[in-house]
This record gives sequence, C-alpha cells and structure tokens, in this order.
Amino acid sequence: MPKTMLHRYSASPTAFPVLASLYPPLLGSGIRIRHIAPDWTSGELTMRVAPWTANTNGTAFGGALFAATDVLYGALLSGQLGGGYQVWTKSATIDFHRPGRGRLTCRVEVPATEADMIRDQLSEQRSTSVVHTALIVDSREKAVVEARHTMSVRRRN
Repeated sequence: MPKTMLHRYSASPTAFPVLASLYPPLLGSGIRIRHIAPDWTSGELTMRVAPWTANTNGTAFGGALFAATDVLYGALLSGQLGGGYQVWTKSATIDFHRPGRGRLTCRVEVPATEADMIRDQLSEQRSTSVVHTALIVDSREKAVVEARHTMSVRRRN
C-alpha cells in the first residue's frame, strides 16, 4: 500500500497536527488538530462550524462530527505503540446530544499505562480490541456528540 506524506510523518507529534489538519477530509470539514503531547498521551482538535461546513439546519454536519471523533485516539495510540503495531477503527456508534454550533472541541487522553497494557496483551496474542469514547463539546463545555469506537490493534508482521 502506498504511503502518503501523512503516513510517513505521522510518527512525529510535532508534524502530525499540521499534516492531519491539511488532510482533505479534515480540512474540508473545518477540523484542525490543535495539540498533540510530545509523548502522545493527549491531543486536542477543534472544529469550526461555518456556512460551508454546516448541514441544512446551519449546524455541524454529522459526518464531520464523526470524523472529528475518529482521528485522535488512533493517532495517539499508534504514536505510543510505534511502527510495529497497526491501529484502526473496527466499529463505532455515535450519539448526537445537541446541535453543534460555533467552535467545537474534542480532547482525548491515552495514558501510557493503557498503551503498555495493550502492548502486554499483544505479546501473547496477535490482535486485540479496545473501546474508546470520544466527546465533542461546544464553547460552553456542553456535550454535542459522544462516540464509542471499538479499535482493532494488532502487531505488524
């Protein structure tokens, strides 16, 4: 499979926010990665709802909200585990709590202990699944979206 510039530089917590924010599906949805911790344990993104990123009701488009919940956990976990592992979304559910307006934020944390636990599991088995919940909040810190992702994690050959 061809690797894009995003794939090649995604191992850098400094380069990842810039490159991911330029990735067309995120860029077009108004999603910007604002911060990735140097040790890949936390990250934050924002999404600005603008006329060209809104649905017919003038609120955040559901597909863009889902994309915003899907980006950080996998990137943070991949960054901590390193290139010998593959992380991807296996399944997900999303609950829309209120219409998204203005600037929305998603903060994700992946403690090093969680990555260590997954690494330990994968020393005994080829793959595992991890469930993660992502929350998007509005400027008043009110929940807009809650998404539960089941992530598949496996060792690469």
